[in-house]
Amino acid sequence: MTAANQAGGWLQEVQTMIRRSRLRPVGDVAAADWVVARVGPFGSGVGAFVPHGFEAYARILHPASASDESPVTWAEVAAWSGRVVHPRVQFRALATPASDVRAAKPWEEEPDPGVLPPATLAALCEVLARHTTSGDRCWFCVWDGYESTSDGRATLTFTSEEGDGQPEPGLLPPEFPSGIVDGPRVELPERSYLLLEGPLDAAGEVAMSLSPQSPNVFWPEDRAWCVATEIDLDSTYLGGTAALVADVLADERLEAVPVEVTDPVWEDSDEVNR
Repeated sequence: MTAANQAGGWLQEVQTMIRRSRLRPVGDVAAADWVVARVGPFGSGVGAFVPHGFEAYARILHPASASDESPVTWAEVAAWSGRVVHPRVQFRALATPASDVRAAKPWEEEPDPGVLPPATLAALCEVLARHTTSGDRCWFCVWDGYESTSDGRATLTFTSEEGDGQPEPGLLPPEFPSGIVDGPRVELPERSYLLLEGPLDAAGEVAMSLSPQSPNVFWPEDRAWCVATEIDLDSTYLGGTAALVADVLADERLEAVPVEVTDPVWEDSDEVNR
């Protein structure tokens, strides 16, 4: 098979995945009003991304990657560097050896900011599903600034219920009404988001520039919890009940730590490993 044929087959597969997405962009963003009302100012910590008022909060650490692209946990990095994983840990501080280290570092690529790997997102959603009565109806915010085009259209790909054509990769399909493309956004501090609706187990059915893209903020209709992945951070934060946070912390598929809604989140926040 030629490289061109391989590329064409890959593109067709991605387009098929996009057409089958169960996420539906919506023009009325009122469902997000409660999130807008309960987040703090940009830079104010966890509560700038996840609404205040939940019983407990947790932070999921995005894995680094080894040379073979296998995931590397922050705990593995800490074992190599002699540093400590803690609620305010920052990757670069963690990855700086506390003393001379002769062994090769276990990772090749740092954790990806702004996106949960598909397997991690799927595992998280399995846990979340046990802590809501409305997993069949959830709301998903996706940042509208991903590689914007010259005409201002966000480079995200979805499918409308009636659309059966081949959407152009990286663009909202033209059959979407202008009310979606040019309509209101969910306005959070320093960020604007498209709003989508769909079942919780469709959280991974977003594509950005032909690559998987996890939602940036999402919650169920009953508002039992809220999850946020800020575009510049290599961690995902969530708020919910104490039982939910306990389940997240106990799940071996998720590397997570408990946090407070007021905890700082930036690179200079790691006072332990600094």
